[in-house]
Amino acid sequence: MEKKGIIYTKATIAQILGLSERRIGQLTKEGDLEEFSPGHYKLLPTIRAYIRYLNEQIEQKTNKTELDLEKERLTRIKSENAELDLGLKRNDHHLAADVEFAVTNMLIAFKAKIETLPYKVLPAIMNVPEGADKAEHLTDTLKQAVAEALKELVAYSPADYAAKKYQRNIEDESGGDEE
Repeated sequence: MEKKGIIYTKATIAQILGLSERRIGQLTKEGDLEEFSPGHYKLLPTIRAYIRYLNEQIEQKTNKTELDLEKERLTRIKSENAELDLGLKRNDHHLAADVEFAVTNMLIAFKAKIETLPYKVLPAIMNVPEGADKAEHLTDTLKQAVAEALKELVAYSPADYAAKKYQRNIEDESGGDEE
């Protein structure tokens, strides 16, 4: 058997909940509160319904905040991606694969120069001009050959890292191998 419960007027319920009578009417009209009879409410079910209404409001605000945070995160990611794309187009940034390709080519060329260095300087070392200081001649010859090899490592140009340029070079190289 259900207890009848204590019944109060709209004015008393408004005072208990700290709301205006107009707000009690709005909540009733919206279906959040239930009247027992016109202008009268059961106390306990009304308080429970109002607490449920407040919890729903908190949950909606929490969900909205989470959605706003997710939107903000996605916007930030899109902005960062746009900045990176712009940096790539301006050659301010380079793709790791492009840098690896350019540096590898630079080091291969340097290695080739260093490996051929003894053969390149051998004739100059063997033929010391008459009257020249042998040590000075050898030192100058080696310094000149090493300086030439080192030029391979200082030939940096941002344009060398452009992805399209490398793509063309790779296609040209693979096309040349097939012939």
